[in-house]
Amino acid sequence: MIQGTCRYLFAFAVTLMLASCSSVPDISEYRKPAGFKLESPRLGAGAATDQKTIFVFGGSNQKGLLNDVEILDPATKNVQVLKNHIIPRRYFSSVYDDNNHVYLIGGISASKQRANYESTVEVFNTVTRKVTKAATLPYPTRTNTAVYLDGKIYVLGGSHHDWQTRKLKPTALMAVYDISKDEWSLGAPMPTAKSTSAVTWQNKIYVVGGYTGEEQLDVFEQYDPATKKWKSLPPLPEPVSAHTTTVWRDYLIVFGDYNNLDAVWTYDFKAGTWHQSDLSMTGVRHAKAVTYNDAVYLIGGNQDSPGPVLDTIQIFDAKQLRQAVGK
Repeated sequence: MIQGTCRYLFAFAVTLMLASCSSVPDISEYRKPAGFKLESPRLGAGAATDQKTIFVFGGSNQKGLLNDVEILDPATKNVQVLKNHIIPRRYFSSVYDDNNHVYLIGGISASKQRANYESTVEVFNTVTRKVTKAATLPYPTRTNTAVYLDGKIYVLGGSHHDWQTRKLKPTALMAVYDISKDEWSLGAPMPTAKSTSAVTWQNKIYVVGGYTGEEQLDVFEQYDPATKKWKSLPPLPEPVSAHTTTVWRDYLIVFGDYNNLDAVWTYDFKAGTWHQSDLSMTGVRHAKAVTYNDAVYLIGGNQDSPGPVLDTIQIFDAKQLRQAVGK
């Protein structure tokens, strides 16, 4: 199994002579679809919310890497598309800083018909919609994960290409970005090198599952920025990778898996227990989950390496989520 559909990465790169990003929109399009869907299907995209709207960044589909931003209004079901707006990239992190900015970090980009591990950090202003740049990521990785906590952004794990073995090599490194200083430093590495997915809850960081380049993992680990220490928690009942995570109330919800597309697992932070959910969903991998207004939005993704790539926005309301967590 070649994780993350990387087998056709360079085929994508050949088609990626896209326009460079700009600080303001080249084209701004609005539409109100018959169903609430993305303008373009996409996998490996970034997604974030300021609790006013939901922002979806880049990703890829059968046409190649994407350099647009889709702005979703859940109340009206309107979609605004900012074209030619960011670096075309996928498998990167997108992090909202609670102060009108989303940071786009790492991933795979392309230039001159070559695929690159992207080190440029773009900063999208959710009010002006302009894009600026922050200090360069010290070590670019694909399929990294990142969270915001108390004025800092924590970028964890991911993988890069090992030119000796010609395989993906996972990393356990954690880079910490101080927003006020515009500076990066290295934090305590994860106990396990992997591509994974992270969330925050009560001032701690949690990473769940992942992929080492050889195998899927069931690990569940917690990092406490106050003590700068990691500890292992009860593992997932089964390994997952190519998944996405979000926190709803006091629960961690894990959507999808590379092999088991329909997998949904929930973790009760207070009880410290895992629960398998029968939440009805369209199975996906490489999607993005966002919690917005007490509901969860599961955005895009794909179902196989060549496709199909989805334009779906799956919405789970509080009633469905209570059932999903066993309450």
